[in-house]
Amino acid sequence: MRTLTSRIASVLVPAVLLLSGCGGDESGTPLRSGALTAEYAGTAFTPVNGFATTYMGKGVVVLGDGPVHCGSESANDPPSGRNASFSITTLTPGTYGTVFVQLFENVSSFHGVGASKGNVTITSVSAESVAGMISFDYTADDGKHYAINGNFDVVHCAP
Repeated sequence: MRTLTSRIASVLVPAVLLLSGCGGDESGTPLRSGALTAEYAGTAFTPVNGFATTYMGKGVVVLGDGPVHCGSESANDPPSGRNASFSITTLTPGTYGTVFVQLFENVSSFHGVGASKGNVTITSVSAESVAGMISFDYTADDGKHYAINGNFDVVHCAP
């Protein structure tokens, strides 16, 4: 397990803040389609926003109930709400195992957890969208449960 704080957040959280490209607003970029369920430390949430892009040579997908969007680079803080992010070698259709998935919560304070227990299948990639499935289920040493599961179709932002 990897526990995050705002001081030691890994590459993916800063990626959310530094990405540039396509639109969105402070309410987030809605999923184009999909059905996701998620849980952060035992609290269920439903990702309704998301995007995908290439950052530092890797494919990055961010999903959540917070205002995540292409353009989050102008934010001074991580997006509010409960969100998940993962990176894969490239945004190319295929199946990726042992993917490092981070779930983070920014509700009155920032906390995050990540583990290399994700399975991701990217089913299609176009200039406009990235679609696929994610399966991640993790219980930390303290007994708290973290998960995100389902399919997604998100806006594909320019790197």
